[in-house]
Order: sequence, then structure tokens, then C-alpha cells
Amino acid sequence: MKTKLLALIIALLLILPTFIFFLGDKMFTFHDETQIANLHQYFKSLDFGQFPPRWAPDMHFEYGSPFLSFNYQLPYYLGYLGHLVGLPLTAIFKLLLVLSVVIGAVGMFSLGLTLSGSAFFALAAAVLYAYTPYQAIDHFVRGTLGEVFALALFPWIFLSAHLLKKKETVIRIVVLGLLLALLIISHQPAALLALPLFAFLSLPKIKTFIKSLALGLTVSAYYWVPVIFEKDLIKDTAPFNYASQFPFIKQLLYSPWSYLGANPFSSDTISFQIGLVNLLVLLLATIIFPLQLLRRKRGRDPLPYLLLLSTFGVIFLMNIRSSFIWERLILLQSIQFPWRLLMFTTFFTSVLFLYVIKIIKKPWAKLFALAVIIATIALNISYFRPGLIVPYQDEYYLRRFLPQEVLLPGETVSAVYLTYTEDYVPLSKNATRPTALPETKLAVESGSAKITVIDPNPYRYRAEVEGKKDSQLTFHTFAYPGWTVSIDGFSVKQTVDKIGAISFAVPSGKHQVVISYADTPLRLFSNIISLGSFVFVASYLIYQLVTRHAASAARSSKSSRSSD
Repeated sequence: MKTKLLALIIALLLILPTFIFFLGDKMFTFHDETQIANLHQYFKSLDFGQFPPRWAPDMHFEYGSPFLSFNYQLPYYLGYLGHLVGLPLTAIFKLLLVLSVVIGAVGMFSLGLTLSGSAFFALAAAVLYAYTPYQAIDHFVRGTLGEVFALALFPWIFLSAHLLKKKETVIRIVVLGLLLALLIISHQPAALLALPLFAFLSLPKIKTFIKSLALGLTVSAYYWVPVIFEKDLIKDTAPFNYASQFPFIKQLLYSPWSYLGANPFSSDTISFQIGLVNLLVLLLATIIFPLQLLRRKRGRDPLPYLLLLSTFGVIFLMNIRSSFIWERLILLQSIQFPWRLLMFTTFFTSVLFLYVIKIIKKPWAKLFALAVIIATIALNISYFRPGLIVPYQDEYYLRRFLPQEVLLPGETVSAVYLTYTEDYVPLSKNATRPTALPETKLAVESGSAKITVIDPNPYRYRAEVEGKKDSQLTFHTFAYPGWTVSIDGFSVKQTVDKIGAISFAVPSGKHQVVISYADTPLRLFSNIISLGSFVFVASYLIYQLVTRHAASAARSSKSSRSSD
């Protein structure tokens, strides 16, 4: 145990350069700068008691968006813990990147111990996984929270599935199911391909994997059910054309490092390299595995061969020659970037290393593992640094991506925000993005009613409306299923104004108006499925812990009486 713990500590020290920058107070440039605004909107939703978060109130000039319902969830839940203790958004963002590296490395180390039985080999696998170039792309170039957490979960899912194949128990089914649920709410594109790939790797005992998958789907139903069945309620968010995102084979073998955008058909592009050491591992596996297969030993584990086949499969899907598959599989197109499949070559080649090292005879195996550690760090360490260090704090990002969160003297809306299109933020089906902030949240369109705001809560807005004649009011939030208007406690009919905002009539007299956002029957049903599944799983796990503790105590007591 001491040897394993020491090896894990050494592994974490060796990968420290991959995330040490994030522990400092400096910020850096990265592609997905909207992550900071996303964190803000998720936290605001949770602060107002909306769980699960589904509506971003400040986007599109504060007309709002169902963005939170369609975007991934897990990193923001974890980040909320930092928000509760008062950490800045930029600090939370960087700590989430650190957390993803550590979780992934510890997961790969644990997987390495299980597959190889050697703490040293496990250390080498963790170093290879953490230092693979695509990890640097995700952390230092793109800054994409969902994808880095998918990478963090891959080793744990593989390990859990491997243990489940060896021995099927209810506990192992539950653990794998929960891990799959976490993957589903971490990153849609990653889960979309990872789930069938992990199912394929579970052959020939795929039935056990399906049990866990069914559990994972029920636990995460609150998220994916609305994503699928309410997709027609929003406009397309101008996705990238996958056909322009196929990297060339030579770019997968090696491409110069860059902090620019992803333009495979141009020299001005990020690097799409699989990694030189990873390619060496893949080459060795391609040579050694068939030779092992020719020996035709009975009971041979099919997993390394399935893993090798999967690796070449995702490499093929990254090549433009696979476009006929992308054209026919519409779901695959939602991945948007074929080069995004580098997350799978990153993981698969690290696991292949563990199978290759088992075949190499001693003492060459240890020498090879040492060479992998040294070469991986030497070749890739320079990638794990920011492109440009900047003094930006929360205010810089909030001014860019939210209209009124941070204003300069004399501003009513951030001047920088006015230049931002928010093309990644979904609009309601009948909505048109405004070009200016409304003067008031609730306004009189016709009539002479007087409005007194009682509570400006963006999810349960309350006002008193008084007028001598009937009036037509507009609530400057986009109409979307879930929004309701009630007058004096009675629900009233809504219409939409010219850009899709909520409009309704108020009769003469004095009235209490409440405009609130709540789950539709579909969302409520999916919430119930998830809650019920989670409560069942939690209850079962607690029961198992209590039962085992009681049994252990009984054995100790019996042993004590026997010794007396």
C-alpha cells in the first residue's frame, strides 16, 4: 500500500507542470471565454433556487435563453461550491481545470494498477495520459470545461466497466451507472460517441454494461430528455460545419503548436497531433497484438484487440474519407468537430500502453515505461503553458458577455456587449434577438396602467398593476414553454410581441401580477425519473454500507468472545 501511495504522489508531482499555472492569480487567453459568463448564469440560477438550472436570465439583452437546459451541467455544479465560499469566477474556472487533470490522472493510475498490477506502470500511464498534447489543447488553448471533465471520467468508467466484466455485482452495476450519468451531464458530444464505444469494449458481456447504462440514463434523465424532446423549441445556434473540420493524416501525426482557431485546411490552426509517444504505443500495439493472437491461446482477453480496433476506428472517423458516415448519421454531426475525437485517441493509447507493457518481457518493460515517462514529459511539457498571460478579472468577461452586470460610468449597457452576437446562445423558436436593452422589464404597450414592482426575481417576477381601463403589458423575456402569467392567482393567456417576448392583457382595476418560470410536464417527469433513480441508488448504497458495517462489527465481537 505504501508503494502504491508513493507512486501516486510521484505521479501527481510529475504532472504538476500540466496545471501549476492554474494555481496562480494570473489569467490567460483561451477560445471559450464565454465559460466565465456561463458560470455566472448557472450560479445565478442556483442562487435563485432554480434546480436544475434551465433558464439564463441575462442573455440576449436580458430577454433570456433556455441555454442552461441544453448546455452541459457537471462542471458548473462543482464550480458552485467555489461560488458559495466567495471565489471569483476566474479562480473557479481555473480550479475546475486543475480538478479535471487530477481526477483523470488518479483515474488512469487506478486503472493502471488494476490492469498491470504495477505501481510503476500505473505511474507511467498516468503521466502519458496527462501529458498527451490534446490535454493541453483542451486546457490551455480551448478552455472547454465539459470536455476536460469527460476526459477526467474516461479512466474511471473504463475501470468500472472492466471490474464489472470480471464479476457482476449490484454495487458495480450501480457505480458504473453513476459514472455514465456523470459523463452524460458533463459533455454531450463526448457521451454521444463514448457510450457506444464503451459498450463495444464491454463485449462479449455487453448485457452487464447495458444494465449500468440504463441506470445512468435514468439518473441523468432530467437533462437529456428535455435536450432531445425540446430541441424543436429553439432555433439552431449556427453550428460549425463538420465537413470543414477534418484534419489531415499528416496533421494527426504531427502539426506545429498554435493557439489559433481550428482550421484544418489552413496552416493557421491549432495542433491536431495525436502525440509522438502515443503513436509509438499504437505502432507497438499494432505489431505485438496480432503476434499474440497468432499463438491462439485459449481464454485470451478480447479487450486489447477491441481497444486497438476502436482506436483505428476513431482515427478513421477523423479523416475526410469517413464523410459518408457523417452524412448518414445525423447524431454524429452534433459532435461538430471530427478532430474532437482526439479525446478518444488520448485515452485509448494510454490504455493500450498498459496492455503493451504486460507483453514486453522484464527488465525491458520497466525500461520502456521509464522511456515513455521521460519522452512524454520532454516532448510535451512545453505545450502546457498559456499562449498569453493577461491581467483579466471577472469584470472583463462579464462586460463582454452580459449586458448590465458590469457598467462603466455613464453606461446603461456594456459597450463591449453591444458588439457581441451571442450566436452560441439558443433563441426561442419565435424569438428575434433584440438590439437594445428594454427600458423596463415589465412595460405597458397600450393603456394607462401604473406598474409597481414588488419583487424583480427573474424566475418569479411580481408586480402590482393598477389602471382605469384595460391594458396590454409586455414582459421583456422571450416566451418559452414553462413561463406562466397569473393575475390575482389565476393563469391568463399569453401572446408574443413582435420579437417574441411575453405579452398579456390586464383588466382595469388593481391587480397582482406574477410572471414565473417552472418546469413543463415533460421536464417535471424527467426530474421525477432522475430523483427517483438517485434516491433508490443512494438508499441501496447506504443499506449496503450499514449492512457491511454491522456484519463486520458482529465478526469482531464474535472474535473477541472467542479469544476470551
